[in-house]
Amino acid sequence: MIQALQRFSQSRTAKVFLAIVALSFMAFFGGGSWFRPHDPNAVIAEVGSYTIGRSEFGQKVQERIHQIMSQQDQSMTREQLLNAGLPQMVLSQLIQDNLLNLEAGHLGITVSDETIRQQIQSMKAFQNDKGVFERNLFTQVLRSNGLSEDFFIGEIRQEIIREQLRNAIMVGAYLPEEIVSRLFDAQYQYRQASMLMVSPKDMPAPPPPSNEVLEAFYNEHQKAFETPEVRALDILLVDPEVMAKEIPVTEEEIKAAYEAKAKEFDKKPLEEVKGLIIAEIQKEKAIEKVHTMTQELEDKIAGGATFSEMTNAFKGLQYIQLQIAANGKNPMGTESIQQFADKDLAKEMLKTAFDLEEGADSPFIQGHDGKYYAIRVDKITPAHFQAFAEIKDRVLKTWTEMEQFKAAQAKAEEYINAFNQGNRTAAMMTLLPNLSLAEPSPTVANEVKQKVFSLRPQQAGAALTPEGIAVVVLNTIIPPDEKVKEEKMTTFKEALLQQYQSDLLMAYLNSLRIRYPVKVNGNGIKALFSA
Repeated sequence: MIQALQRFSQSRTAKVFLAIVALSFMAFFGGGSWFRPHDPNAVIAEVGSYTIGRSEFGQKVQERIHQIMSQQDQSMTREQLLNAGLPQMVLSQLIQDNLLNLEAGHLGITVSDETIRQQIQSMKAFQNDKGVFERNLFTQVLRSNGLSEDFFIGEIRQEIIREQLRNAIMVGAYLPEEIVSRLFDAQYQYRQASMLMVSPKDMPAPPPPSNEVLEAFYNEHQKAFETPEVRALDILLVDPEVMAKEIPVTEEEIKAAYEAKAKEFDKKPLEEVKGLIIAEIQKEKAIEKVHTMTQELEDKIAGGATFSEMTNAFKGLQYIQLQIAANGKNPMGTESIQQFADKDLAKEMLKTAFDLEEGADSPFIQGHDGKYYAIRVDKITPAHFQAFAEIKDRVLKTWTEMEQFKAAQAKAEEYINAFNQGNRTAAMMTLLPNLSLAEPSPTVANEVKQKVFSLRPQQAGAALTPEGIAVVVLNTIIPPDEKVKEEKMTTFKEALLQQYQSDLLMAYLNSLRIRYPVKVNGNGIKALFSA
């Protein structure tokens, strides 16, 4: 979604039209309710002699928010925006624009009034149903958005000047046919390879070492044996679907629901849709019951009741006790969230738990699947290092696994050396499906595919995968046929040229940072999105 937005925002039409709606976004989002700067005059970034203020930056981010909402028909939370990198993307664009503004001024680039006039008249926002520019419509749109004509024209003038400079940088970009042909062949060729998996688990376990060797290993790799922070949790879980099955439904309720929704059932006989009606009534009642129940539970918990007491007092509650780290594992290092059938819900609850202080509990929260949960953090055991004697068995297990991995590495190296010297043990190898950079390979690990495309024909190499060490041999390279070239070459060449032009522009912008130094206030960005 962000990538699509980024592509859209690079077009002249998007950049120019944003000026029309810039001020209206502020009203749409309720002024500064989303962004709460502690200092309205704080500077987010400096670009040469220009500054990007917090107010300007916040407004630009809101413009992008509105674009996302209008394109995707959905809103995004503050956390989602930060995770998507939207503020960073907006700031990067503002810095680029300022760099180009400074350089255009240095070079004396200008634009004629006639060019600006043509640009404005070509914008659909100012055209009637027949596609003709209307002066009255132009004035009306600007006035409704609180923009003066001089300000709007100035914004367009600056964007056209930036575009002229960008075009001047990219206009001479050229890719020789030989390079295009070679890159096309690399993208659309197929590679046939064979693979042999060497798993550390298949290596014989070495005899246990002496205590001195094991303790030395522990001291050398102590960081790996740190016990992470563990939280003891009480969890109350309510599933409306389970509760719904126990709710009785009267014949009067069934009949009333059937009559109220007769059109939806397309006049089907009551007996034919009775099961659906009962399920729907039970679901509605269950939602109401759960809502009332969770409110009562929260009142009792606030009064000092324990979670276990609530289990006995309310029917339909599931009470769970866990000791768990942020990675989802218990103190023994095994997965604790496996007991939850819904892994996404488990991750939601885990995040909630690690946002709480010791002794605190959350309100009832509705998970993505409709279940409600409340969590209490009974105890927090901070991360710590245990003495060697206390975790000797764990150290031995890690030492053994590392020795088996070393043995697997040595075995894989033996195979590679043998294959590269001409000893092809085909019976031991598994033939992989033909691989291409232009197509996904769902049955082949990415690490294996990358290694295959780094080899020469008849060469062997190794790739580390979650299953072990993959020894791969590239058997042959199958070049793309002429039909593929006829179908795809033009599009490929255009995309390649665009990417090359983009790289040239980015290199130019990076060079401008020498003449116009850029400073970014990271703390200012964080403060802008603080609660």
